[in-house]
Amino acid sequence: MTDPDATPAYGIRVLPDERPLIQPARANRFVASALILVTAGIAVLAFWQSWRSYFLARDALSGLPTVTVEQIDTANRNTDYLSWGWLAGLVISGVAFIAWLWRARVNSARMCDAPQRLRIRWSVFGWFVPVANLWWPQMVVGDVWRASRPDVPARGADLRDVPPSVTVSVWWGLFLAMHAVDLYAVNFLADESTERAFFQVMIANAVSGGLAVLAALLALFIMWRIDRWQTNQVAVR
Repeated sequence: MTDPDATPAYGIRVLPDERPLIQPARANRFVASALILVTAGIAVLAFWQSWRSYFLARDALSGLPTVTVEQIDTANRNTDYLSWGWLAGLVISGVAFIAWLWRARVNSARMCDAPQRLRIRWSVFGWFVPVANLWWPQMVVGDVWRASRPDVPARGADLRDVPPSVTVSVWWGLFLAMHAVDLYAVNFLADESTERAFFQVMIANAVSGGLAVLAALLALFIMWRIDRWQTNQVAVR
């Protein structure tokens, strides 16, 4: 019999093939988490500003002399700043989240050879395809969640047999509802200057801000959970 530990010809010893361990993109997650929290904070400030603007507009439309032009100009200026800050926060935090998602999608494919519904490139481009971006990002995150679960075999698994994540579904529903409320407020209420319109904008910003905070907390939990599952897992490919 051949001794498996014998030194091969030419004196070159063949070392065992050690598969690498997967390391999640913690830096990407930390940056994305911080930006998501800042964006959610801007949404809360937008509600606070709309609340102040409503009472200011109510007093001004009622003809109260206590309301000055400077107060109205300051309220309008603050509203514009917060609107642009909210938009910038969405874009920047979205880029950071997509960067983390790309890495998480790659890691999930390395630690579990089960086919996922969308290819890796769609973890980025799926956010920018009209109409399809209403569900493709959730599909990517959902498959990454299922492929990263410790109870899913690394080889020979079928993700269709793994139940979908309720957490991912709720997060995505909150995310879409937040944008639906924002679109309603911008397209149907922004051009009105009645007391009722200001009140509706305040309610819309309150709902949007609440949804933004809940979606942000769930996004942070999803990233943390997936990174925790992927830490130091053995790569099968």
